[in-house]
Amino acid sequence: MNKLIVLIVCLVLTSPAFVNAQDTIRARVFSLDDAIFTAKSNNTTLVNAKLDKLKAEKKVSEVYSQSLVPTITLSSQYNRAFKKQVFDIFGQRFSIGTDNAIVNSFQVSEPIPVLGTPVMQAIKIADYYTGLQSETVNSVEAKVTSDVKKAYYNVLFMKEVVNVRKLNLNNAVENYDVVERRYRNGTSTEFDYLRAKVTMENLKPPVVESENNLTITKKVLKNAIGLKDILDVDVTGSLTFDSTEYYGSIDDLITKIAENNVAVRQLRINQDINKQLLSIDKANYLPKLYLFGQYNLQAAEDDGRGLGSYRFFNVINAGVGLNWDLNFFRNSYKVKQSEIDIKKTDETISDVKMKLRLMAQSIILKMGEAKNKVVATYETVKMAERGYELAALSFKNGVVNQIDVIDAGTQLSNSKLGYYQAIVEYLNAKAELEELLEKK
Repeated sequence: MNKLIVLIVCLVLTSPAFVNAQDTIRARVFSLDDAIFTAKSNNTTLVNAKLDKLKAEKKVSEVYSQSLVPTITLSSQYNRAFKKQVFDIFGQRFSIGTDNAIVNSFQVSEPIPVLGTPVMQAIKIADYYTGLQSETVNSVEAKVTSDVKKAYYNVLFMKEVVNVRKLNLNNAVENYDVVERRYRNGTSTEFDYLRAKVTMENLKPPVVESENNLTITKKVLKNAIGLKDILDVDVTGSLTFDSTEYYGSIDDLITKIAENNVAVRQLRINQDINKQLLSIDKANYLPKLYLFGQYNLQAAEDDGRGLGSYRFFNVINAGVGLNWDLNFFRNSYKVKQSEIDIKKTDETISDVKMKLRLMAQSIILKMGEAKNKVVATYETVKMAERGYELAALSFKNGVVNQIDVIDAGTQLSNSKLGYYQAIVEYLNAKAELEELLEKK
């Protein structure tokens, strides 16, 4: 019975289903869409940006409450006179006040939104600030999407590098086997044998290096997604070239990026905030009016009367108040500073637009260059594959030398690496362009 149990356990542990389950536990496999979707929920920078937006929305509610809802305060005060004030009149001394005094006060005040009271400006600034945080979320989300795409493409690229280098090593091993048999049979020289062996051994370290680089790129992708568990990540798909997406006229595309990019929109909102601040500074030249009301419930008694028998009386008053800061020179300096901030923001907007144009043009040129490189290297790969097939076959038949096979293998490996490098350059440039377009 025990032997049967052991046999069943062994069969389960060695079954393909169990092995695949273990692989799944060790790594989470993502498609590109899954990786982007997960990053939007887990990336720390994006999560913080969304929390800042939520905080800004609460700030708007606070400003509305401060500006439109009356300020209400309730206070209560007990006063004990340990020594009363005394007046001396014609030789007689009179004390003023009582031993005990209680004052309960209920006060209401509300600013009047005219003249120097910038109620509506404060509300507008709060709304602008919320819009600014929303644009920050858009910016961060586009950046996270771009980073995930580039990290994803780099993992695919490193997988292809590993495959190419392993294939190159396998070809070198096959070539070594052929040379070794010939050397044992006396039909190849020791020099040919040593050269084949050295070539094979030299190709082993690049395989290990590429596998290590693949591991690093997977960790970069995991960090971009925002995963904090101990599991590794892996990706699906392959590195393919697709340039069918249509972006329209290049000039229109560049103009759209320069005029409507999130960086420009953020600066425009900052400019709106600066203008409201300037309006507030100018309003400080004027008086501030407010309404107020007060209700007091108070009592004043000497010792000898219990608290329950205190005689309370009401006091009610209301009116209009005025505050006016007459230090106009100090306020004029603040006005000038706000005007300078507006001019600086205008200059910054122009500078950012110019830089966005240059950036967009650079990326588009980079995409075109990579696209041409992909087309050219694709044909080179086909020729290199055919050249290696002919060299290997001719070497087996004794028509060409071993060095011809080694050269053909090197050319094939370099051609494939160049082809995949061109694809990943195109995809990365495309991701950068989509980031400028805020394609999320």
